[in-house]
Amino acid sequence: MIIRNFKHLAVSNQRKIALQIIEEGLKSIKTENVMRNSVKLKNNFLVIQNKRFNLKRFKHIYVIGGGKASHLMAAYLERLLGNRIDYGIVNSNVSLKLMHIDVVKAGHPVPNEDGAISVQKMVNIASDAGKEDLVICLISGGGSSLMTSGFGISLEEKIRYNELMLKSGANILEVNTIRKHLDDIKGGVLAQYCYPATVISLIFSDVIGDDLSFIASGPTVFDKTTMKDALKIIKKYRLPKIKLKETSKNKKIFKKVHNFCILNNDIALNAMKRKSISLGLKPLVISNKISGEASLVGKVLLKTAKKGHAIIAGGETTVTVHGKGKGGRNQELCLSALRYLKDELIISIGSDGKDNSNHAGAISDRVTKEKAKKLKLDLGKYLHDNNSYNFFKKTKDFIETGDTGTNIADLILVLK
Repeated sequence: MIIRNFKHLAVSNQRKIALQIIEEGLKSIKTENVMRNSVKLKNNFLVIQNKRFNLKRFKHIYVIGGGKASHLMAAYLERLLGNRIDYGIVNSNVSLKLMHIDVVKAGHPVPNEDGAISVQKMVNIASDAGKEDLVICLISGGGSSLMTSGFGISLEEKIRYNELMLKSGANILEVNTIRKHLDDIKGGVLAQYCYPATVISLIFSDVIGDDLSFIASGPTVFDKTTMKDALKIIKKYRLPKIKLKETSKNKKIFKKVHNFCILNNDIALNAMKRKSISLGLKPLVISNKISGEASLVGKVLLKTAKKGHAIIAGGETTVTVHGKGKGGRNQELCLSALRYLKDELIISIGSDGKDNSNHAGAISDRVTKEKAKKLKLDLGKYLHDNNSYNFFKKTKDFIETGDTGTNIADLILVLK
């Protein structure tokens, strides 16, 4: 089981059904399965979503990239290509020993020095690649933080600014717009370093709508945003001024770049839909683009609940932090929903298994309400303090998966 505390949580039939549906969604996005289904080697041809690349054409093959799934993506690619890989280096949030590809444990959600040093090595690899070389980029959610570099801004300053952005209430697209203009590889600049080599980017999307230019801040994708856009967002959220740079607007460098989105939120939502049907429920996937303030989204979703239906959604909410507590957007969503639910149940989890903590998310229902009442927990106080983590720690209604090795935004389920 991916949900480690499944048995502890499944104290009612409604809970058991809900947890089975979430479990199925998580199983469908396991990196090994996704890579095996999407990336294949047939004779000397690398086949990705039916597009074929003749590996005999290339003198050298390099692997670079970053994200929460990059270590597992790299492991699969190394097993597939073996000695064909000359060298590689990727940044992840965990370490892993491989033969041909170095996996560096970088910082997330706060960047670290090891990650920045590793990014410079990636830039060196990309810059040295020639027109007869192939650079394979492994990109997944979390890459914006894990692949942080600089261009005259100290890492410490960038870390402080990153923390301010994450607490400002800005959504992930707004945050990544600023990040693109704070960095030396984002917003298509990594592709610029790779030119004139051929680039293949294998991308796991954690972004609402799968805009590739925003996944890990789009290191190999042409950037449509400008410094002016970043400045508007900075002004909107009253963030302090900081040095910015413009991203590459030369479309010529992208002619030999091939970006493939091989995993997104829809894959998990469809797996949850199929599981719901097998359990006798009528599934309704209402959106894969859920956004907005977490404390409000839960209330809205509860209104969609119908007896015998499974309301399924994906996306990424935000939390405007005003307290000093601990928690994440998924736990805050479930905590807020607890004020309004009667016989409904709601689960919200981060697909990476880390909702700004070691909890993936939480489950809220009448059982949770009864526990909170018995423990005399002040729901309003926990919400005001943004302290959802400690609330669910006390009721023991947090969901624990550990690091799932992937990230495709959040999964939400409502039953009645």
